Amino acid sequence: MTLSTIAVPVFLETTSSPSQLYHQFIRTYNYGHRVMPAMAVATCTLYGFAAYRRRMMSKSWQALLLAAAVTITMVPFTWIFMVPTNNTLFRLRAESEALSAYGGDLGEAQVLLGKWSWLHLVRSCFPLAGAVVGMFAVFD
Repeated sequence: MTLSTIAVPVFLETTSSPSQLYHQFIRTYNYGHRVMPAMAVATCTLYGFAAYRRRMMSKSWQALLLAAAVTITMVPFTWIFMVPTNNTLFRLRAESEALSAYGGDLGEAQVLLGKWSWLHLVRSCFPLAGAVVGMFAVFD
């Protein structure tokens, strides 16, 4: 959520060159792409393990499994809704480098990054919802 609520607005307010905006997006994407998928899988795995353990102890386990499913839903959401926007941003970055240091239409870059930011905010809600479900399961 921090990317959508802090980083992207700063990028949009302080960048006057489309090529620089694309560059900032690509750098941010590369850092997040290294860490976030592993965190989602690890969190899902932990919920699954906790559900398995509770089931073996004949305790309520379904909510933990639901927390795992809600958390990992961010992966198909990314594939279906975000990859097309990511690919467009990557393509425009390559085109902007070929054009010049200025690199094209700033308005188009801002709109695309704004769209990506909203998609990322929605995607970030899946692990948050999983955490809420998991919290209720733990305190049940």
